Amino acid sequence: MNTASRPGSPAGLRDANRRRVLDAVRAGGAPTQAEIAGATGLAPATVSNIVRDLGAAGVLVAGDEVRAGRRVRAVRLVRGAGIVAGIDFGHRHVRVALADVADPTAAAGHPVPPERTEFRADLDDGHGVADGLDTAAGLLDTALGRAGVHRAALRGAVVGLPAPLDLLTGAVGASGVLPGWVGVPLAGRVSEHLGVPSWVDNDATLGTLAEQRWGALRGVDDGIFLKLSDGVGAGLVLGGRLYRGPDGTAGEIGHVVVDPGDRFAAVCRCGHRGCLETVVSTRTVTAMLEPLLGAPLTVAEVVARARDDYAPASRILADTGHHVGAALAGLCTVLTPRRIVVGGELAQAGDLLLEPLHAALAAAALPGTTRTAEVVVAELAEHAPVLGALALALDRCAA
Repeated sequence: MNTASRPGSPAGLRDANRRRVLDAVRAGGAPTQAEIAGATGLAPATVSNIVRDLGAAGVLVAGDEVRAGRRVRAVRLVRGAGIVAGIDFGHRHVRVALADVADPTAAAGHPVPPERTEFRADLDDGHGVADGLDTAAGLLDTALGRAGVHRAALRGAVVGLPAPLDLLTGAVGASGVLPGWVGVPLAGRVSEHLGVPSWVDNDATLGTLAEQRWGALRGVDDGIFLKLSDGVGAGLVLGGRLYRGPDGTAGEIGHVVVDPGDRFAAVCRCGHRGCLETVVSTRTVTAMLEPLLGAPLTVAEVVARARDDYAPASRILADTGHHVGAALAGLCTVLTPRRIVVGGELAQAGDLLLEPLHAALAAAALPGTTRTAEVVVAELAEHAPVLGALALALDRCAA
């Protein structure tokens, strides 16, 4: 079964050490094993074992070189070691991206994300697993063809979904925005469909991983990534590490009840009334304005009207920011994050959303706990989840 190793477990420690070695090789170009040990803090024997294992896997190669008049044994990434795929499913879209395992920009801490081939396609509302995977496989073939790479070079894939996931089974939880996917052990289905090892993860978690590696959470020890789209979710960085919780479902802030006393509050897809997602999802935001204008709207059109000083659009975005800030207040009181990164479709509203969000957060959180918390827009925009899928695929396929 293809599942992520649990942090703190022997397998999780092994995977983390391999990623540290790979990042050191990517960053250093062709470091020696002693230089890798110095950069990672790992014992020389541990580095030697990892280099040997990754050499057997065809990811690294060690060879003798002469530098400054002395012979050293340098470690390099193997060019052509393979391609990985990141696949991001939304309620009405799928995005596929490819990256080279040996791309030096794939290292954690690198200022830019890896070079990639990326394609997007729309999906029917309420699409099922078979249709979604067929569309993703077609995009994957298109991306491989555009990159001039044969399918045989594909080493693995990571799929992101806007739903809670059981990391032990890979099954999709019931409160996601893809009802046709509930209960499906997706990792196995994707592996069978694509013919390569595959893993699944929550899209907000993957967006957090991408922003932590290449975006607005770089160097932040304690932070929150908030994805505001058809679904609402969060990813947590605690003590510099991505926090998933014991079963992988940490961060489901969309199901925090923000209006528990109103019996007329909207019923959420999770079964409760008054969840945050019922008042701030993109569908809710556009639906509130559509009756006034008599036509379907996109989030971009709502934002454009607000910037043109159309009062109803401005009010809707301000109320949305207020609701999000109020929901975040308890989380910030407990965790005292240093940065809150807002991503997803609603992030394009920028200050129209962030200013009321920050005001509500400051008003509702314990005084002092948000004083040093920045609230910023995600640097990787709508690409964050698929980039996070690539990051995890690079890690998994080198582990």
